[in-house]
Amino acid sequence: MCMKSRRITRLPVIARRITKLDGRSIEYALKQSPRLRGIRIEVHNDTGLVVVVPRRYNPEKLDELLQEKSGWILRHLPNMNPAQMPLFRKEIDHGEKIKYMGRMIEVVVSRDGMARPSAQLKGNKLLVTYGPGTVSRSRILEAWYRQQAAQIFTEKADQFKVKMGLRYNKIIIRGQRKRWASASPLGNLSINWKLLMAPEDVIDYVIMHELAHFKHMDHSRKFWDFLAKFCPHWREYRRWLVVHEDELKSAATFAR
Repeated sequence: MCMKSRRITRLPVIARRITKLDGRSIEYALKQSPRLRGIRIEVHNDTGLVVVVPRRYNPEKLDELLQEKSGWILRHLPNMNPAQMPLFRKEIDHGEKIKYMGRMIEVVVSRDGMARPSAQLKGNKLLVTYGPGTVSRSRILEAWYRQQAAQIFTEKADQFKVKMGLRYNKIIIRGQRKRWASASPLGNLSINWKLLMAPEDVIDYVIMHELAHFKHMDHSRKFWDFLAKFCPHWREYRRWLVVHEDELKSAATFAR
């Protein structure tokens, strides 16, 4: 669910706890970080399950969250010793399903020695074609996500800027570990391509949020009031991102 962070993994363990997921007793290390706003759930080859919470978070609430994330956790914590636990998937295989704008699409892989590496979405199937000696399928997938993100995010930002009475310079597609998006004083929007795995309403919220910073370059009451005029359910979408952040970022951790 979460990509490893040096800052987080160096935090001291404050407790070792046990939770029950699908009938299995799972031990995990609990850490606290003064910098975090949400919860991070990590899987490490050597230490197993690690949960990092903000400093004032009540750990008694964790069982409910871990139950919600039990599917992901159990897939990454097979019944083996911690040193043998795989961290993330190595490659995307034929028939696997991945997230795209809040829905699941199926990856259909074909090998063609004469074709250039490509990915094309048809309905709920992503057709990935590659040949011998080409880059990995995961690289093809990431390139496709980045291309789609550039197009979709730009279309949305162009639509919202008119609605909100704002302007921006350009959109830069990035793959940040810790941020979904940011707005610069130069008028540029930097947006994480992994956001394309979130539901469309959440994507819209993030883009409108960053555009709103060109009206108020802070998170003051005026900023939130302005954003609420165009995105009245922003609290719901922000909460969704906090809950699902690690899940989306790890799903987009492709092999190199």
